[in-house]
Amino acid sequence: MKSIERAAITRILVDLIKADKVIDRREIEMYMTLKETYGISRQDEITAYNMSLSKAITVLKDCDKDILFQFLYTCREMALSDGLCAREEALLLTGLQHCLSLETANCNIISEAIDPVWFEDNQILYVESRYNKQVNHAIKEAYRAITNEFKLCGFEFVFIPLVAQNYIDTPPDLLGEIVAMLRPSMTTEAIRNLIKTIKLLKTDSFCIEQLHHKLGFTDLMSVPPSFLIKIGQSRVGEKIFANYLCLHINLDIIDILGQIQRFTDMFLNFHSTDNVNLSLKRNEQGRFLYMGFYRQLFEILTFQKAVTCHLLVDFIHGNIYFPEVEVELSRLHRQEKALYTLFIYESRVGGINFTAPVTTTQFEVFNKYLKLIQRKYALIYRAFGGEAEKAPDITDIDKRSPMITRIKKAILQQRDKIYEAERFIIARNREGTYSINAAQSAFLVRDFQNTAVPINIFGSELFLNLGMNS
Repeated sequence: MKSIERAAITRILVDLIKADKVIDRREIEMYMTLKETYGISRQDEITAYNMSLSKAITVLKDCDKDILFQFLYTCREMALSDGLCAREEALLLTGLQHCLSLETANCNIISEAIDPVWFEDNQILYVESRYNKQVNHAIKEAYRAITNEFKLCGFEFVFIPLVAQNYIDTPPDLLGEIVAMLRPSMTTEAIRNLIKTIKLLKTDSFCIEQLHHKLGFTDLMSVPPSFLIKIGQSRVGEKIFANYLCLHINLDIIDILGQIQRFTDMFLNFHSTDNVNLSLKRNEQGRFLYMGFYRQLFEILTFQKAVTCHLLVDFIHGNIYFPEVEVELSRLHRQEKALYTLFIYESRVGGINFTAPVTTTQFEVFNKYLKLIQRKYALIYRAFGGEAEKAPDITDIDKRSPMITRIKKAILQQRDKIYEAERFIIARNREGTYSINAAQSAFLVRDFQNTAVPINIFGSELFLNLGMNS
């Protein structure tokens, strides 16, 4: 057995021992025996300490099937060594059985350094990165049966479209007052936008924009229709990782209820208890449920996190946008957007200096330089839908300075969402040169030649034409 495989086994054994938050003497004695059986060294334990459960599962999937069969049996024996298989142990065993057995391989483990505050341990969330009409229809048709099946195991099933529907059914004035009470610092406009976002919420957009972009679930960017089930957490190095079983729905034969029943049967087979906690609270007329996923959804949508962003210049819609955080630079007119785009272009060659030379002999060269800058600005102004001949004279400081100020203000208003927002500000150095410090790779463009997928702005047809006009 390879050292990486021994480390993977160690990772799983340690997680299993710690799962129920009680380290039993019999578990440690069994672990010491297994160390000898698998030849686990101190270095293997160190490697395992820095390995995620997801990585461990990936490593073991390539192992000999007889070894995996024996290992899964060993895990079950360890969980039952104290005569009781706790819920936490049963969840981990269910995840292992699904991912490492031949019969149920259509799944994977997701391990992310996610703050546990975002999801409760008993929640099962339907996820998809692209809308699947058949699966969504099947879930809606069998929603009651699915919910009841999960409740037998103490799980709360979360289906985003029905959560959004409950918000839609709440009277607008009541919902507005509730949001204002819960987030008194939000402006009236922000409250309206939040309510609109909630009511238009879809599973795919929630996965990509909220779970992936905002909370950091990297594996959900391209996830097929699946059930996301938390099966525990692990210390990986100096971080705590949450572990999720991502159980993919069979799209060849869509039998969602049958698939769920197989999952719950396996879980209940492991879980040795007579008691299951169920919440019977629900939305009613005149009452707004603020618990479970309803509370968490509200917290996620209002959570502000500065993230590394690209800046997208969108000539199709005429705006400048940070796609990762869904922020548009608002209250900027065509003239400011064109000026900012000009500074993006010129920053590649050091920026723009509007300071007049001291000697008269340099004036002719300086005037030619200003005319060239103005001509480039006019071309960009036209790309934003204006008439080149009517482009403002940016060589005039009285026109240029207020525009730069408005651009700076628009960016700084979003500094709580954009990591190192100052990089995108038009800055002036000691020599009087204006430039933008963000890397060239941070700037994207969407134009009529690239309507589907944005490209780096320096490869756009407009910027190539600007170079020809230099």
